Amino acid sequence: MKKLCSTELGGVKTDYMLDIGKRSNGYLCIKDGVITVRLPMTGSQRAAEEMLKAHESWIIEKLKQSEERSRMPQGFYSGENFSLLGRKRQLIIEHSAEYREPLLTENALTVYISPQMNESEAGRLFMRYAAAFCEKCVKAAFDKYSPILGLYPKKVTLKKMTSRWGSCSSNGSISINVDVVCFEQKCIDYVVVHELCHLKHMNHGEEFWRLVASCCPDYKALRERMKH
Repeated sequence: MKKLCSTELGGVKTDYMLDIGKRSNGYLCIKDGVITVRLPMTGSQRAAEEMLKAHESWIIEKLKQSEERSRMPQGFYSGENFSLLGRKRQLIIEHSAEYREPLLTENALTVYISPQMNESEAGRLFMRYAAAFCEKCVKAAFDKYSPILGLYPKKVTLKKMTSRWGSCSSNGSISINVDVVCFEQKCIDYVVVHELCHLKHMNHGEEFWRLVASCCPDYKALRERMKH
């Protein structure tokens, strides 16, 4: 059984996911700003909050570190924070009897779901919107830097990647991690330039980085930015 709960940590109302299931021990984890308390079948919300209170200082520090990172939603629940083009925003889920496109404002993205859908299905709608948004940003970067470098990929693919922001194959195809859209456009530009330069240098030698720097002189700072 999973459900969204909230408690007070450090004087601030804090949401967490309570997961009660078949396991021998209870534990908590924080991933990308989402707190999850996993308990055995004998567990309860009271037991979860006692565990959270016992680790309050550690949780607050972890949440602070996570808040400084750019990231996509993890739980896809209304009120969850995420980043889009380097700006922190809030995911809002609302029911609508009619189909409505997601609405992006300065501080939030509202995803509309039909009365027959539950909030968990909002994740699919969010990712569809994010992929389309990312495609526009990535295309703008290729349109700008391919002519400058004189390098053109045979094919560009957007997909979910777990350990890298982009890749370039020996056949001239480039893949970009769709999650790159959580960063500023200049970071997206760097990822595109990086992969374009691999069309000429399939390594990370001095000539490769010199070519990258010709378009992104601050590439070292951008690389560091995307590590956190």
